[in-house]
Amino acid sequence: MAHDAAADAANRARLAARGPVIAAPGAPAATANRPAAGLDEERVHVYESNPAPWWIGLLWVTFFVFGAAYLIVNLIR
Repeated sequence: MAHDAAADAANRARLAARGPVIAAPGAPAATANRPAAGLDEERVHVYESNPAPWWIGLLWVTFFVFGAAYLIVNLIR
């Protein structure tokens, strides 16, 4: 148990030595995690943006326009 506490303290000290987790102004938030830095298991973070395609936005707009039109037409009756 004492060994675990010592290991945790050493790990916290090592992480604190890396400095604060911040992103540069205008940079994506993923850079705050320092993608090139290794994890505790010595693996590397890989972040890729995954924006929705334009037609997904068009699908949502169509859905809401149809919904509004449906309500207006059926409330007039």
